[in-house]
Amino acid sequence: MDRSRVSIIRCKTYDLKEVEAAVAKSVGLIGGIERFIKPNARVLLKPNLLSARSPEEGVDTHPEVVRAVARLVKPITPHILVGDSPGGWALKDIDEVYEKSGIKRVCLEEGLRFVKFDKAVHMEGFPIAAVINEVDAIISISKLKTHSTNILTGAVKNTFGMVVGLHKAQCHFRAPMPDELAVLLVKVFDIVKPVLSIMDGVVGMEGEGPAAGSLRNFGLILASRDAVSLDAVFSELVGIDPLSVPTTLEAARRNKGIADLNKIEVVGERLEDARIRHFKLPMTARIYKLPKSLVRVSLRCIKFYPLINKKKCRRCGLCFNICPTKTIKKLEDNRFEINTKGCIHCFCCYEVCPYKAISLRKSLLGRIVIRG
Repeated sequence: MDRSRVSIIRCKTYDLKEVEAAVAKSVGLIGGIERFIKPNARVLLKPNLLSARSPEEGVDTHPEVVRAVARLVKPITPHILVGDSPGGWALKDIDEVYEKSGIKRVCLEEGLRFVKFDKAVHMEGFPIAAVINEVDAIISISKLKTHSTNILTGAVKNTFGMVVGLHKAQCHFRAPMPDELAVLLVKVFDIVKPVLSIMDGVVGMEGEGPAAGSLRNFGLILASRDAVSLDAVFSELVGIDPLSVPTTLEAARRNKGIADLNKIEVVGERLEDARIRHFKLPMTARIYKLPKSLVRVSLRCIKFYPLINKKKCRRCGLCFNICPTKTIKKLEDNRFEINTKGCIHCFCCYEVCPYKAISLRKSLLGRIVIRG
């Protein structure tokens, strides 16, 4: 495989002019938009829309980054679509996600077509949004964040949003271990095959991501034609071995991209200058960074349980909808309760809760490991 290239560009704020310049420069340094998009092509912009959260909450790809990418593509083609399938959200509620995230506003202002993934085509065992057959190219626009089961969530995992509806939760049921889930995620990534990946790292999330962590201004935009390389550079920026991230390891093992930093050319900002110091990983990362042979044993002994905070819970039911094992029960007063005995520790409920009403409770051994 040829040497890969990843661009790193400074972008301190979401001021549109600054974001447009940063996105244009990041793509320009890896060949220019004309390298990825053909004239009059039909293009899908696929942001990371995890939940119905405002741009200021830093959970979803910022709408101004999506706008900047759209404006970069417009001179090549007017046929631009925007869409995602947020986890845990029923189709009838997707409008709320598009509305609150700011994506709907950007689409209306820029004349873009926002699409609901209401139809699926079955591809290699996955229900993939039917729009995949309506477009010529997909641009992935991910968010720089941590992740409770994948350590980091980046360009490769962002393509998982092409799986429609609640089937994503079933993938967690089929593959409860991080390495098993990574196999499914990389299979979806290989189906989707984005022609270009861009990462919104202006404001990202550290700690207990992808929804309940702490926001931090990293001031970066990254881009690459190789999503695996982009994730590898992301890992290096925050100080962890790229191959400790399950999706990066699996993608590299299957030759779906380059994860070896010695074979990746970093352009724009130097990697050494852009490093993110004192980056906080999710507490679960301590287990997933153990040797693979010990991870399974550790997960049997060291437990992390999702716990619903009744005072914060708004009874929206997203956790109930997404639970792959149906261990979340709806009580008579419309509140919800988690039966931890049936929990497979996929943390889907924890990820999708828009009110931070679900936290991870550690077992005694888990508390000892985290303190260590």
